[in-house]
Amino acid sequence: MFDFGENLKEIRTSKNLTQKQLAILINSTERGIQRYESGERKPNFDAIIALCKALQISADVLLGLK
Repeated sequence: MFDFGENLKEIRTSKNLTQKQLAILINSTERGIQRYESGERKPNFDAIIALCKALQISADVLLGLK
């Protein structure tokens, strides 16, 4: 089964970004990124768009569709 949090973490680390750096890029908090990666929370539509832009990836990649 697809694990969004694990996928986000793998993409973030492959881009050499810390959770804090990614949070700044998407106008969020480090704790917010931690919650996404742990599976405690799922991002809303606006956060998904921000994550895709910040990580320079498509939504398909972020959501595990490719």
